[in-house]
Amino acid sequence: MKQFPISFPPLSTMIEDIEELNAGVDEKQLEIFGKFAGILLERSARINLIGPRERGRLWRRHFLESIQYALLLDKREAVVDIGSGNGFPGMILAIMGYRMILLEPRRKRYLFLDYASSELGLDNCMTVPLRLENFNPEEEVKQFVARAVAPPALLLARIAEIAGEGSMLVYRQPEISGNEEFESYVELNCPPLDRNGFLVQYRV
Repeated sequence: MKQFPISFPPLSTMIEDIEELNAGVDEKQLEIFGKFAGILLERSARINLIGPRERGRLWRRHFLESIQYALLLDKREAVVDIGSGNGFPGMILAIMGYRMILLEPRRKRYLFLDYASSELGLDNCMTVPLRLENFNPEEEVKQFVARAVAPPALLLARIAEIAGEGSMLVYRQPEISGNEEFESYVELNCPPLDRNGFLVQYRV
């Protein structure tokens, strides 16, 4: 029987959640999710990765929300996670098979991400200890993701400099308005997630 962190719901509930979201996560990836959660919780005892309040909603807020980013991304192309921090959504997308570049300037979190990707055998995941404004990719990248590290307008301005026309950002935000110009969006529903919101795809 596979072992999952006690902060996760029962396996049957996790499978139901994934099926409800039509997320396309297989059994092997679900097992690696559990391993990553174990590494995250173990390392959080030494460095500030995830607070006590977040442990009980680790699955529904952090894992499920990260999984949904895949709905607005092209799996054939590399994805840059801006300010990856404790690995959401970047590590989750890497486990799902996306080729990820995780930008994380804070040394302890960068080392954590590098360690976790190595422990999980994710050769499709590269960690870079830089801020977005200092990032000059060695290959063409057009896809960027972020979770509230800065307002999307600021991120898009830098993305335009880095990646040019046709690049895009998928960004989580609590609501959308009729005044915003975006390409597409996914509504985040509670349940199965623990909070409502939107993933919005902006184009440069």
